[in-house]
Amino acid sequence: MLIEFSVTNYRSIREKQTLSMAASKYYGELKDQNCFNSGIPGLPQLVRSAVIYGPNASGKSNLLVGLSVMQDLVRSSAKEIQAGEKLDIYPFQLDRASKDKESEFEVLFIEGGVRYQYGFALNKTRVMREWLIAYPGRRPQRWFDREYNRKTKMDKYEFGPRFMGGRLRQDWKSATRGNALFLSVAVQFNSEQLMPIFNWFQKRLRVLSPNFSLDPRNTASTCETEKGKNKVIKFLSAADLSIADIRIIKRKFTSDELPKELPTELKEHFRKEIVGKEVSEIKFMHKNTETGDMVEFDPRDESDGTTNLFAFAGPWLDVIAHDKVLIVDEIDSSLHPLIVHELVRLMHQSGGKAQLVFTTHDTTILSQNIMRRDQVWFIEKNEAQASRLYPLSDFKAREKEALERGYLRGRYGAIPFIQQTLKL
Repeated sequence: MLIEFSVTNYRSIREKQTLSMAASKYYGELKDQNCFNSGIPGLPQLVRSAVIYGPNASGKSNLLVGLSVMQDLVRSSAKEIQAGEKLDIYPFQLDRASKDKESEFEVLFIEGGVRYQYGFALNKTRVMREWLIAYPGRRPQRWFDREYNRKTKMDKYEFGPRFMGGRLRQDWKSATRGNALFLSVAVQFNSEQLMPIFNWFQKRLRVLSPNFSLDPRNTASTCETEKGKNKVIKFLSAADLSIADIRIIKRKFTSDELPKELPTELKEHFRKEIVGKEVSEIKFMHKNTETGDMVEFDPRDESDGTTNLFAFAGPWLDVIAHDKVLIVDEIDSSLHPLIVHELVRLMHQSGGKAQLVFTTHDTTILSQNIMRRDQVWFIEKNEAQASRLYPLSDFKAREKEALERGYLRGRYGAIPFIQQTLKL
């Protein structure tokens, strides 16, 4: 479960910006559907989704990319990033002070019934700080702190009394390169205590960018069992798609399928890598309204809307079934607004602890009684061209206020300012 994510000095974000999934106790609307109990005493309820609005180039994507950067570094810094390799970090560029400072990321989440607060600050060459606080009970336990000393050019570590590992901690420290995270290295060396934190990034968090491959094969594995296939068909039927059945055909990839225009070297490479590998071929079955017979369709014969929704079905159902956190940038770029409405409603009605954070330009969701006021966020750039994130709850929006109309009229900001510079 995601509680809060913060990012500082990254791309268009200069000052610390925080997205919170904590539900406001002052709002009573849609409480049973859109909120759930975290299971942590003293912690407020969490919302099942959050939507972020803002004009183009306001920083919506940068905020979500920041969470993706955290995930990638946790998963890969110990084994995939080589010594001396530059990190994919881009601080705010429009003032000199920010360019020379590190970028900082922090996330608060719940995994296995324990609340964690994990973060790090880093530049292109190394990790400058890293910290982890756990809340197995009501009181915080600082498990470790790591800070780079510029004078000694060494990392200083401090371990809390509840952090296990004993003598092994020295080995973990020694194995942690400057451009790697201590958390990732310790997990590679079998730290069972840190495994839940790593697993949250590895298995619980799923980030889909606008460049997410809308390939029907994303859902093929879900359809390999009868139970999974029926869930996908039900999912598609809710969107009024006339797919009666789905067939998954397993076969070997052949060299004849390689594009003829590929250079010889690339052809040889792909022959070694993918020729002979098992691939899944998907067929959609539609019922002939006159005879009742099943007619087979290739995905290429279906509309873009059908194949896009099918591609989303697998990840979406997986997130709901396993209480994952799904991050989707520009969800409306490939799906009809009414489909997006139903997907969000499905997340709210799941009854579990799955969560969704998404960006969109589709304002109609604000007028459909789908989102609570504490689920709506805005982002815009200030005079320094730095992104500023703020919630709708900053405004005195009444329970039945016309949010879509208010937003489009500029009441909450975060809309494009369009100048008429040329008369045609």
